[in-house]
Amino acid sequence: MAWQYRCGTCNTATGWMGRVDAENARSDHRRTVHHGMTPDGERLASNAERADPMLWVWTLAGCLALGALRWIWQHAQ
Repeated sequence: MAWQYRCGTCNTATGWMGRVDAENARSDHRRTVHHGMTPDGERLASNAERADPMLWVWTLAGCLALGALRWIWQHAQ
């Protein structure tokens, strides 16, 4: 999984990197730009957050539909 640091105050963002590297980038940014203070809107985001939150619903619905079609096919013969 990749991580990205985003600063809401100055709209700075890093590229995707490992979690430790993103945490280090956050610390460096706080120290150099914000004099050690925590800026508003700061966050570490993972690329897992970018996944479709409804994907599991569509997957379940597809599996149930295929199961229903299989049951209908078996009982129709």
